[in-house]
Amino acid sequence: MNDFHSLSAIDVSHHHHDPAATIGALFLGQVRHRPDKIAIIEGQRRVTYHALAGQAAGVAGALRAAGIARGDRVAILARRSIETVAAQLGVTAIGAAFVPLDPAAPRGHHRAVMGEAGAGAVLVHPDQAAMTSDLAAGLPMLELDGTAAQTTGFAALLEEPACQITAEDPAYVIYTSGSTGRSKGVMVAHRGVCRLVRGQDYADLGPDQVMLNMAAVGFDASIGEIYSAVLNGGTLVVLPDAAPSLDRIEQVIAEGDVTIAYVTAGLFHIIAEHRPQLLAPLQQVFPCGDVLSEVHVKRIRAALPHLRMINGYGPTENTVFTCCFPIGDDWTGGPVPIGRGLNHDRLFVLDDDLRPLPDGEIGQLAVGGAGVAIGYLGRPDLTDAAFVTLTAGGCSGRVYLTGDLVMRGRDGVVHFHGRADRQVKINGQRVELDSVEHALRADDAVEDAVAVALRRPDGSRRITAFVKPLGPVDDPAPFCDALLGRLRRGMSAAAVPARVELRGAFPLSSSGKVDRRALVATLDQAAAPQCATAQSLRSTIRQVWHDVLGGDLPDETRTFFDLGGTSLQLITVHALLQERLGRRFDIALLFEAPRIRDLERRLDERAAAPDPIAARRAVMARARRRNRVAAP
Repeated sequence: MNDFHSLSAIDVSHHHHDPAATIGALFLGQVRHRPDKIAIIEGQRRVTYHALAGQAAGVAGALRAAGIARGDRVAILARRSIETVAAQLGVTAIGAAFVPLDPAAPRGHHRAVMGEAGAGAVLVHPDQAAMTSDLAAGLPMLELDGTAAQTTGFAALLEEPACQITAEDPAYVIYTSGSTGRSKGVMVAHRGVCRLVRGQDYADLGPDQVMLNMAAVGFDASIGEIYSAVLNGGTLVVLPDAAPSLDRIEQVIAEGDVTIAYVTAGLFHIIAEHRPQLLAPLQQVFPCGDVLSEVHVKRIRAALPHLRMINGYGPTENTVFTCCFPIGDDWTGGPVPIGRGLNHDRLFVLDDDLRPLPDGEIGQLAVGGAGVAIGYLGRPDLTDAAFVTLTAGGCSGRVYLTGDLVMRGRDGVVHFHGRADRQVKINGQRVELDSVEHALRADDAVEDAVAVALRRPDGSRRITAFVKPLGPVDDPAPFCDALLGRLRRGMSAAAVPARVELRGAFPLSSSGKVDRRALVATLDQAAAPQCATAQSLRSTIRQVWHDVLGGDLPDETRTFFDLGGTSLQLITVHALLQERLGRRFDIALLFEAPRIRDLERRLDERAAAPDPIAARRAVMARARRRNRVAAP
């Protein structure tokens, strides 16, 4: 234990913010103060702060032995897990930056990011090792099994001259959609993460909080989840499932005694519609990532009046959150504001000439302060365009231009008014429609393409692609299926269009540009759903798919994903089918049988099976009594 007392005293209070702090120093403060406290829970596995520091030091030592040094970048291809958190802490401790890769993303995306990032090594979870050899060709590859030899203790590691990093050093690089078809790697400094979780008052992030780790790897909400916990002495509860059902989320929240969670807006809306009580054990929830539905917010508030809801807004370029709005009694309806800026951030509402506008006027939001990213890795042109120095109207300093239109009221509360460009949120992930169009036009079978994001009645968005084929197309269905298949191999799921419409020509406006509004007006109206009082199992499945996907009644020979469905929409399908069929089944069935006829057969086979939820709830009750998280 002496290793953890070798540095000078570090303030562990979550109310304190040191602008010079680094992730390693803040984590070490928690290790020294509460070494035996449970830091992370993953299923039946537990790891203390002391043990987590040991794992992180082992990773750091292995990386240094492989030649990784301050300023290098290390790819991490791993699902949510204890090992993933230890890997991130180990990478940042030696002054390198981690590049998270979501195992669920296409291999083409992994290769593109690896090339763009210039990673010097790859850390992989044992689950991913077999499929990673081609990505790691020529690079050191380390499996994250928690057994890396610990040659130097964590505290001693931070004291070494080679690891004397500062708050300005890059901590991670997260890749986001680019307008030219290339991904953009956002470099975020230690100061951004430290300011996010320390010295803030937008939520209670104290050591008694138990945070759920549910965000996708590579989505910056996971940064908020992980470091809100481990830099404040709290406990992180990992949800390891790649595509959890509502049942599974409810189980993990209950078993882990979770008190606080990030929930993407899309999932929040699904929970509000089908399982509000899932959130009942929580004290605080951050519905974030997209515009919130007023109806769904009111539904949750009515069902769970004790629950503190905090609308979190922020681009990746300003480290997870820029503004937060506690949805309290002062909000009585209408669009939910994005709130006030975080401590240590500065907000400006600017006109087209980057001059400040008075309160009450709509302009572009610019943000300065400790959260602003270093820039885009290897993209000085994009960095110079988005990260600028303000000099007009009394504003000064480096800021990030968000591209979001906002209005700040006289009370200081900021209200969101949409995007200034063509960037949209699909299932909580940022997608640039220009990037989608670029990918479509790059296909050998496509002459031209237009992508639009259309809102559905539930408030979510779906991308529709209008495509002009390069040559004649006899049968549109296989052409569109093949095109979408090629896109899926190199794009994130959120960026792949949900619908493709073939057109011989695009309508033009008087200025000669494609008239997107006129193009959207050419869409066929969705077929009216067929009603039946006593539906067969197959017709019930078909109707649920139609309700979720919209458009025409689905072709039974195509998979849910071929029809543009997403994993998030599959959660809705699962919830609706359980409600309409009056029985429970595992969401894995929907992935194993993605066609209607196959799902019908599998559900028929399991019709007589016992309800697994009752048994699971009994296990949950026993687990809560046995595995309470206790602060020392």
